[in-house]
Amino acid sequence: MKKLIFGHQEKLYFLVGLVVTLSLLWPLFWAPSFTYHDDVQTIRLFEMDKCIRDLQIPCRWVPDLGGIYGYPLFNYYAPLPYYFGELFYFISHSLLISVKVMFATAMVGSFVFMYLLGRKLWGNKGGAISAVFYSFAPYHAVDFYVRGEMGEMWGLMFFPAIFWAILRLKEAPRIYNLLLVALFVALILASHNLSAMLFLPIAVVFAGFLFFQKRDSKFAKLFLLSIILGLTMSAFYWLPMNAEKNLVHIETMVEGYFSYTEHFKGLKKLFVERYWGWGPSVREIPGIQEDNMLSYQIGWVHILGWLLSLLTAVKLWRTKRSVSLLVAFSSLAILGTVFMINPYSAFVWKLVDPLKYLQFPWRFLLLTIFFISMISGSIFLWLEGKKQLFIWLGLLVLVIALNFSYFRPEKFLQVTDAQILSGKDWDREIKRSIFDFLPIFAKEPPAELATARYQTLYGDIKVSNFREGTNWFSFNADTNGYSIIRISQYYFPDWRIFVDGQQAHIQYTDNSLGLMTLI
Repeated sequence: MKKLIFGHQEKLYFLVGLVVTLSLLWPLFWAPSFTYHDDVQTIRLFEMDKCIRDLQIPCRWVPDLGGIYGYPLFNYYAPLPYYFGELFYFISHSLLISVKVMFATAMVGSFVFMYLLGRKLWGNKGGAISAVFYSFAPYHAVDFYVRGEMGEMWGLMFFPAIFWAILRLKEAPRIYNLLLVALFVALILASHNLSAMLFLPIAVVFAGFLFFQKRDSKFAKLFLLSIILGLTMSAFYWLPMNAEKNLVHIETMVEGYFSYTEHFKGLKKLFVERYWGWGPSVREIPGIQEDNMLSYQIGWVHILGWLLSLLTAVKLWRTKRSVSLLVAFSSLAILGTVFMINPYSAFVWKLVDPLKYLQFPWRFLLLTIFFISMISGSIFLWLEGKKQLFIWLGLLVLVIALNFSYFRPEKFLQVTDAQILSGKDWDREIKRSIFDFLPIFAKEPPAELATARYQTLYGDIKVSNFREGTNWFSFNADTNGYSIIRISQYYFPDWRIFVDGQQAHIQYTDNSLGLMTLI
């Protein structure tokens, strides 16, 4: 009976943490929608739904974006959150509700996986604190209610899942745990390639850290196999994304505003300032241009958790050296991320060219909040008796009191699906995405949205029965002589046109938009 009661008490820590995490979702129930920077989630889900209904699986070419000229969005942009959202859209028939479910899943999933990781490392109390710290990290609020960065939120969800699976594989080098690691590797790659680029090298180093504690060759072999399997499972996305990146304009993603040189932040932004805003990130020039986003803080309570973990490392150096080494490893990672956000790291960014695709150095806060949250629960390895409960409640109250107010949008919106998919809102959403992954055959983006699906350039031609799907179109054409017709569709390799069953030549270099012209 005593064991049963104790077991229920331990579960209580998880349930309390889950409840306070769920409280962060309150804006999802307050209004149909709200403002955030990356306001393209609904249109992307709408396009994914069109693909699925058209049996274009996996979805690569979307018909409406790119100014209604269509382009290969999901050939390059990680699609997993939108496949998941499509399941709920199929049931609810509501884009707005489905997008909310996508956000909420990432938020709650982050808590659950961090709890599983923390519990394995520090026990139930420590696991619950690590998970709550992760949920309440200010950068989580930035991704959720300021930027609306769906991909990053899904990446944050799989960070602790991967570490948890690696620890399971270390403890029990079996096929089941190998598959678990592989699954989470595949999921993060298909969710947000930038998060994967940041985290997977760290995961490999972490596995190496575990291997050198106890040189288990079976663990090393199974881990290597799990990475290969994870890459294979997600190859449907990352392989064409990398192999065909020369077929779209990506230079606009690293130039001008999106150059990493414009978004370094100093230590004061990370450790001291608590002012909150919803503006865009800019290069701050004192007296001339201020950064009114101001949401780059690590969090005062999180810094306290880090300090307590360092105290733990000192306390347990003789008795549990592996814990001290893990805290030291994580602390080095935290310091490294802080350095990468600071302008003094510019030489590293120049040296490692792929880093430019991160665009914003402060994306390294993804790793900062992960490592700080993970090790913040370590203090419960040496606290005893009533001190444990007192410290646990104190940390819980502090993180809620100081960070809860960040989890709110700037404005709530009273809109419907119908309004989003029509009129000015529709035009705005289509135009917002016009530069993303524009095929290189278009020398410039369109000045306006396509107003007709085709245009007769020469000759006397009658077009009838024009039909189209997400990545196909067909029509009947009657002509008495030489005629030229141009389709309002960007050219992209593997588009093929057949006339009377015979493959025809496609001309696309005769216009600045790279639209397909057919004689």
